[in-house]
Amino acid sequence: MRRCALLLVTLSRGVAVLSSGAQTQPSRAALCRSGAAQMALRIDSHLHVWSDGEPPYPWEVPPPEELRASARAEVLVESARRAGVSGALIVQPANHKFDHSYVTAALERYPDFFRGMMLANPSLPAAEAVAELEALQAAGDVGVRFNPSLFPDGIDSEVGRSLYKRAGELGMSVGLMCFGGLLPQYKSAESLIKESPETKLIIDHFGFFRQPATGGLLGPAATDQERHWDVLLKLSRHPQVYVKLSALFRVSGELPPHGDLIPRIQELVAAYGPHRLMWGSDFPFVTIGGNNPTEAAMSYGEAAALPAGWIDVEGVDEEALEMIRGGTAAALFGFPAAPP
Repeated sequence: MRRCALLLVTLSRGVAVLSSGAQTQPSRAALCRSGAAQMALRIDSHLHVWSDGEPPYPWEVPPPEELRASARAEVLVESARRAGVSGALIVQPANHKFDHSYVTAALERYPDFFRGMMLANPSLPAAEAVAELEALQAAGDVGVRFNPSLFPDGIDSEVGRSLYKRAGELGMSVGLMCFGGLLPQYKSAESLIKESPETKLIIDHFGFFRQPATGGLLGPAATDQERHWDVLLKLSRHPQVYVKLSALFRVSGELPPHGDLIPRIQELVAAYGPHRLMWGSDFPFVTIGGNNPTEAAMSYGEAAALPAGWIDVEGVDEEALEMIRGGTAAALFGFPAAPP
């Protein structure tokens, strides 16, 4: 009972106090049941870090004013360790675009804590783009992000197909960032999956089914667009497709703990299984609640604790929760199977 009581204090600070209604607040029993998962491996599958903008790591695009000094790698590592997070995947930030030197330096400085996901450069000829992918994989990247807005000829263009295929051959995952929603990229994704079935594809942020996806847009300020959601569920038929339960503030119309996402999470658990789902914070944007400051802002610790409440979701037991909070990402990105 003492152990359970201590867990209740820890978890309730991070989750229960965020709830605005009894419907989404985890019960006392649920918090006790999730104690084992709370102390198990936790991996953040989606975050960004960037420099202070000074040489030798200048910005390509300045970040929001509120985040210019708070997204350095050492800031994140300190916050994550306080929150019990033992590893994280850095997704190359737009602020540095195709200059991967800052993230590469972070991987070298924290080799046990970080893995990297580079940003595909479709402006290069296919052979050069693949050579860059190979070089960054050797430097520690375990994935490559496809941003469709950077692919003038589509993600299934020659350079897209070449990168996608080579990524699979190297054991790298491809992350798909469909900021405008998944549907416009659905046919191209299906084509890539069919042509290179060995490559694992990860869909970011619930497929961005809520638009616009700038974050913190409550109620009618944004809309849930089911056409994007429907194709996300369709992709579950491919066993090499994964989904990030990440950037909750971008896809929820409610304040934390984002109770409106519970039915969505339940659908994804039923369709994909917990072994193909993974939690991600979308740090540092979660700390301001969007691309600009909003009411949905949370500390990193609060964001990391929030998934403990998913133990009440149908189909999510302690083992499933452990997969979502760390096990899936650990297996996919090559982290140790147990926290250090």
